Amino acid sequence: MTNVLIRECTHQDIDSIFDLDKLWDEEGVAYFFTYGNREDFIADFERFQKYFLVAESDGQIIGYINGSVVVNDRVEVLPKQETYLEIENIYVRPEFRNRHVGGDLMEHLLAIAEQNGIKRFIVSTITKDMDRILKFYRRYGFKPWSVELFK
Repeated sequence: MTNVLIRECTHQDIDSIFDLDKLWDEEGVAYFFTYGNREDFIADFERFQKYFLVAESDGQIIGYINGSVVVNDRVEVLPKQETYLEIENIYVRPEFRNRHVGGDLMEHLLAIAEQNGIKRFIVSTITKDMDRILKFYRRYGFKPWSVELFK
């Protein structure tokens, strides 16, 4: 197995992240995918840089995770005005899945947030493989509070 380094994202990594987003879209694993506006993404990156992490293997960015810090005024299951980290994106190249890369990204992000006094986390998903993603997030203590179904 190839060694994988989890590290803070830099400005030099942003093009690689957008390349991963293109791959994510092409893969068709989500019900819809919208590319983030580059300027908004960079603004969030500069505002929340410690919460933007990449997974690197042999000099190639193979995955990433990012989050933003929010003071609660809309999440029913959290106390009002409590600070939480909203996990915006997590993606790992298909050929590196099932090697704990996503788990390493998640563990690092949660640890950084906790070191900064954040104890609450929110994540949402539009995946087509709900059973698998729920199993993944449950490993890290996440519990669903709302479900929408369709037929």
